[in-house]
Amino acid sequence: MAEVFSLLVGTGEALGEEASMTRYKRLVVVSLAVFATTGIAAANAHAPSITGFPNKIRQVDLAGYKLVTSYPLGANTGFTFEQTYLPGGKVSAHALPPTGQVFVSNYVAMPVAHKLLMVTWYADNGTLNDVFVMNFKTGIVSDVAPGPSPPSLGTVKITQRGPHRIP
Repeated sequence: MAEVFSLLVGTGEALGEEASMTRYKRLVVVSLAVFATTGIAAANAHAPSITGFPNKIRQVDLAGYKLVTSYPLGANTGFTFEQTYLPGGKVSAHALPPTGQVFVSNYVAMPVAHKLLMVTWYADNGTLNDVFVMNFKTGIVSDVAPGPSPPSLGTVKITQRGPHRIP
């Protein structure tokens, strides 16, 4: 440490007053930069992530959102669905064009990363109906329903926004 100090500030011997002051200013700037970097790193280390971990489980309220998912791959190949998210943790979905069948479920949406949600649909008795991973940045949706059916992969678009933003 003494060597670093000597290099930055100098020993004062054989240095003019101006050169010594320049090295002193350099030491102050470097010290402040190190202090600021350390403080920022420490603050970020304790800040919760987008998921809320390790302090809580964050959820996203999708009430008011309408999404359209369309699947060129997997069990839902050729199908397009409109999902309408309702208050109280409910979701309603139907095929496009409408066939008269409407599926209603409970849901929980959790942020996984920036503009990336895991949305789980479940029945009143807790039975899992469907799990989606929706990437709103790329417009890709992965859909895994329970049972032997293969997963589906397609696109997701927001056609109506709700009052709560998707983180």
